[in-house]
Amino acid sequence: MNNEKVSRFIRNILSEKNDNYTFFPFTNQDLYIPDKIGLYIHIPFCKSMCPYCPYYKVFYDKKLADKFSSALIKEIDGYNEETGKMDITSIYIGGGTPTLLIYDLKSIINKIRASYNVAQETAIETTPSDVSEDKVKILKEVGVNYISLGVQSFQQKYLSLIGRNYDANRALSAVRMIKKYQFDTFNIDLIFAFPLEDLSELVKDLQTAVSFSPDQITCYPLFTFPYSTIGKYRKIKKLKMPSYRKRKKMYYLIHDFFEEKGYWRSSVWSFNREKTKPYSSVTRDYYIGFGPSAGSYTGKGFYFNTFSVSEYIKTVSQRKPIALEMRVSNRMEKLFWFYWRLYETVIPKKGYKKMFGKDIHSDFGKILSIIKTLGFIQSEDDETITLNKRGCLWLHLAQNYAALNYVSRIWSVAQKATWPEKITL
Repeated sequence: MNNEKVSRFIRNILSEKNDNYTFFPFTNQDLYIPDKIGLYIHIPFCKSMCPYCPYYKVFYDKKLADKFSSALIKEIDGYNEETGKMDITSIYIGGGTPTLLIYDLKSIINKIRASYNVAQETAIETTPSDVSEDKVKILKEVGVNYISLGVQSFQQKYLSLIGRNYDANRALSAVRMIKKYQFDTFNIDLIFAFPLEDLSELVKDLQTAVSFSPDQITCYPLFTFPYSTIGKYRKIKKLKMPSYRKRKKMYYLIHDFFEEKGYWRSSVWSFNREKTKPYSSVTRDYYIGFGPSAGSYTGKGFYFNTFSVSEYIKTVSQRKPIALEMRVSNRMEKLFWFYWRLYETVIPKKGYKKMFGKDIHSDFGKILSIIKTLGFIQSEDDETITLNKRGCLWLHLAQNYAALNYVSRIWSVAQKATWPEKITL
């Protein structure tokens, strides 16, 4: 049985009979929006196309970027007219390389703060090639307090391998610059499981990152998404993932390394210094996405805006630029919540009861028993269920071989057809 069949088999066991994991064209402009929700802003512009990056992006063009920024303000205004001054739990700005539009971002963030009741958390991601003192100052001025730097590696041969447009020295200077301005949470992204990478090279990257005492370090394996943008830019299909045995050694090495350094595990991929709040792009309960390809999740449905800057600009003046919707049943909503708590490696029992009014064992008792039997649980008490290192390893593998297949399917179709007729997961 292949990975896709296995993931579908497990999904069917956990879902209800009539749950339909299919995206259809978005038709109903009356979108249900919860009282409290996060905002995601997708900035699709880059100056270079990294072959491993799965997200929708286009080469930076000043004229197109100006039109995009105007369209983004229109989308924000459109939602504000419907919802009024709703409560925003957090703002997350991703891409692309969001800081390419640093001066526009200043206006966009101020617009959001004027339009909504925004909580403190405002997060952004960027890359060493686009970090400057002026840009970091502006981010601080507009209230950005969580920042993630996509270093990927401090070793030149691996930066060259994955097509990064900066060298190792630039990566080091970018880290120093961000540290200087003392954000509430500073995350460094690293990639592991490069072709032919050995354990000593992995340790070297980890040691370099820890030497700066960032609040968080996130370590992703080199994802090999199969769809065309990756093969088109760097023929990454030729880059083979290390064997399961080697990946296991690498993952356990990472886990043990951070534990010895006094970091605590905040997700399958991330480790934090004591008393720091995790930086995350994916674990908000509900969120609305602005910008081309941005996703939204309301508990009642999943939605994706059109994967085209030009179509987004044209459409946003007339209606919501949403291209796809998937209806979410009550059981699916619980399942998504459960999945992301597994991703965080700690399942809060009271959080589940507060959210859904039931004991988590009444809905997921069987799967929790299986997880426990497999030896994936470190501890369980009245408050929480916590995964151990072995459980995190297997969730890491499941994400790479199962969940990311769903991302690949959506992105591959949506980037070819800006208004797809149907995408079945």
